[in-house]
Amino acid sequence: MKLYKATGDRFFKEVECENNPPESFVKLKMSLICPTLTDVAVFEGKADVAYPRVPCRMATAIVSEDRDEYGLKLGGKVILNPYIDIDGDEESGYAPPELYGVDEDGFLRDFIALPPDNVVAFPENVKEEEAVFADTVAIALKTIKTLRLKKGDYVAVIGGSLLAVVTAELALYYQGIPILITSDARYLRIAEKAGIYYTVDESKENVTVRVKSITGGRMADHTVIQTLPNVSPNYLYNITAQGGTSVISGLHTSFAPRMECNISEIAAKNLTVSGVTAAREEFVAAINLLAQKIINFDGFIDKVVPLKDAGKLFEELSDDPSRYVMPAIKV
Repeated sequence: MKLYKATGDRFFKEVECENNPPESFVKLKMSLICPTLTDVAVFEGKADVAYPRVPCRMATAIVSEDRDEYGLKLGGKVILNPYIDIDGDEESGYAPPELYGVDEDGFLRDFIALPPDNVVAFPENVKEEEAVFADTVAIALKTIKTLRLKKGDYVAVIGGSLLAVVTAELALYYQGIPILITSDARYLRIAEKAGIYYTVDESKENVTVRVKSITGGRMADHTVIQTLPNVSPNYLYNITAQGGTSVISGLHTSFAPRMECNISEIAAKNLTVSGVTAAREEFVAAINLLAQKIINFDGFIDKVVPLKDAGKLFEELSDDPSRYVMPAIKV
């Protein structure tokens, strides 16, 4: 078993690991792995994790042996659920769910053994380049639920990312009217191809004026802002209607850029602001959405490298995190 452990200084230590997992665990060969900005932060030593740490939480795999008791066959394709089952009560209040790649070693490796609850067979007709985004869909789904979206509500989604595009697509599916706002032409094109009618290029248009025009002066009923370095949190109150709801979303549980805004403006508008960075409860529902072909994943993956070149890919992402829409590592 080959592991790639980040040492916290832009370097992976390749380790051969002799592992004797519990008999109940499912043995798997990794197939497709997609790194997130959190994984890059782990690589750089900027994440609050115990080093050395194997990163990556978004992946698919192939079953290495028949496990009839779990309905898994040798060679079957599976989605890896990144959320770790924690025993015991959370007496101190809310605690974020633990994740592979953050709280425990993740999926950047050639083989792995996982508890059966973390292994989900591909739904029929779901492609690998769709299945690997199950957690992205889950977080977008939790975001939409948090907004309490109603038919005809305007949802402004701010940020150049796949999570932003998926959130906009789900808003459309749940009969909202999404408005995707970013200066990155790649995501504007992907959104338009996916049927998002309203897109705003913030590098060319006055966002507040444009949103006001789209909504007939009422502004957005809801806003979603992703935790990205180039996103202004001022949109929380600039383009949200009085009494509206906002969600700050992200895939970054251990690393996120600092975001500052005038919270007095949020209070003045009586806005409800929530955060969503994990979606353990929505993971199975997200896979059902994949099976229904609700989301268009065309153009998501624009770079694929073999596992042996993972270090080079992470160096590229460290130098320029927005270089690719979504890179992938093929095992």
